[in-house]
Amino acid sequence: MKSLESFFGIGNNTSARLLARFNIHPTCRVGDLANKQVLDLTAVLSDMKIENDLRREVLNDIKRLKETGTYRGRRHALGLPVRGQRTRTQVGLLTFIALR
Repeated sequence: MKSLESFFGIGNNTSARLLARFNIHPTCRVGDLANKQVLDLTAVLSDMKIENDLRREVLNDIKRLKETGTYRGRRHALGLPVRGQRTRTQVGLLTFIALR
């Protein structure tokens, strides 16, 4: 389970669903898997958008938001919280520390 979660874009729920789909115990080590199970997992992972493809898509989405001039794009450009977090106390301190 942990080795699946090490991929960018695969979290707890996705790894649990993949393991349940192929009847693999969550605490099973990669070396203990049968060759067919490894091939099945790699086939499914190759169809998913993970790692560099997903990173590139996220960066393109943020770039598009910046270019269109949306509120979220401006927040990304300034390095401020995008999703409505509190900025009165926490963010100013973090920005000050980052500028030092």
